[in-house]
Amino acid sequence: MTGALLYDPRRYYTVEEFAALPEDTSARYELQDGVVVMSPRPTPLHSRIQTRLIALLDGQVPDGLVLLNEIDVDLRLRSPVVRVPDLVIARESVVTARMATASDVLLAVEIVSPGSGHMDTAIKPMEYADAGIPTYWVIDPNPPVTATVYHLIDGEYEESQRAEGRFAASEPCALTVDLDALGT
Repeated sequence: MTGALLYDPRRYYTVEEFAALPEDTSARYELQDGVVVMSPRPTPLHSRIQTRLIALLDGQVPDGLVLLNEIDVDLRLRSPVVRVPDLVIARESVVTARMATASDVLLAVEIVSPGSGHMDTAIKPMEYADAGIPTYWVIDPNPPVTATVYHLIDGEYEESQRAEGRFAASEPCALTVDLDALGT
């Protein structure tokens, strides 16, 4: 997205209309059931953890896949929903697209921020699962930093591990994460 001052908060938008709104980096905008919703930019702690996680994962992502932060993802649900995960591992083809689709995304990662806990642990997992994103991680920065890893099984996420310290994942590719290196 998109333009804070140029959208009409009283109307519903299609994904295409949302994508056509002008860029606005003053906040994070998502489309929830056709309504443009705004959340504040990430906190410094959130940004630091995101930056460190990118540094840890970037060299581990194989050719054909890409690690990207804060991209619009059209979940292609019944009602118009566009989310902006903190990080994704996706097919390389998304690099040239205006917006990724859920079918491009193999891993969505959310870092819990003050005020985003319910969204990251209840709403987004349901939406991402409904959209068919195979793997979802929730990183909780409160010491000790933890990761909860979910895999899509029969259309629903099932928790496959809750990790502290170092953990390894095999999906969507072989990844090793030192959660202690993300912390304060």
